Amino acid sequence: MTSVQFYFLFPSLFMLHELEEIVWMPSFVKKISIQYPNNRILSYYTPFAFNAIVLEQFLILMTSLYLSYQFNNYSIYASIIIAYIYHVFGHLIQTIVLRKYVPGLLTGILTSLFALYNLKNEFPIKLYGYSLFTLLVIILNLVVSFMIIHKISHKK
Repeated sequence: MTSVQFYFLFPSLFMLHELEEIVWMPSFVKKISIQYPNNRILSYYTPFAFNAIVLEQFLILMTSLYLSYQFNNYSIYASIIIAYIYHVFGHLIQTIVLRKYVPGLLTGILTSLFALYNLKNEFPIKLYGYSLFTLLVIILNLVVSFMIIHKISHKK
């Protein structure tokens, strides 16, 4: 598989991971909310909010793929893929801390291993550092998105 073929396959891998979260997250959050009733972060979660944010993230991913293809420069797109790999460690840490399986861990590990194999050390090591910044931007986007959707949904 060529790198470009992998880049075009990656959105499917991303959505496979997101599908696991979409299916299992509502019941997971319900159980966790009972265990941690005063957790303010959990109050921002609704299936609608989560699905809307997944759509937004997918559109950002597809836009970056399109632009990478148009300009024949996949560095930013690759940093997004590497940030995705890093985010799986968050699932792993949550699973360890909560002592419960966190939705997305299995597909995250499998898709990340596949992504690592297909990146084939094609990019300079500093791109892996830049990917930490990319991950930070993604996390900030997620937090702001949840806050905006929470605020909008509570106005009604």
